[in-house]
Amino acid sequence: MDRTILLLSNVVHTSITMSDSEIKEETEVEVEEAKSDVEEGLEDAEEGLEDASDKVQAGAKAVAKKVADPDKDLESEYQKEKIKEKMD
Repeated sequence: MDRTILLLSNVVHTSITMSDSEIKEETEVEVEEAKSDVEEGLEDAEEGLEDASDKVQAGAKAVAKKVADPDKDLESEYQKEKIKEKMD
C-alpha cells in the first residue's frame, strides 16, 4: 500500500511539473507577443508624431507666406508645404 501511494505521488508530481513547464513556455510566448505589440505601437506612435510635426511645420510656413503675400491661397500653400515636409 505504501508503495502504491509513493508511485501515485510520483505520477502526480510529474504531472504538476510538466504543467508548470508548459505554463512557463506559454507565458514566455505571451510575453514575446506583448513585447512585439508594444514595439509595433511605439513605431505607429512615432510615425503619427512625425506626420503631425510635418503638418504643423507646413501650416506655419503656409501662414508665413500668406502674411507675406495676402493674395496667396492658404490651402494651396499648405498643400505645397506639406508635400515638401514629407520629402524631407
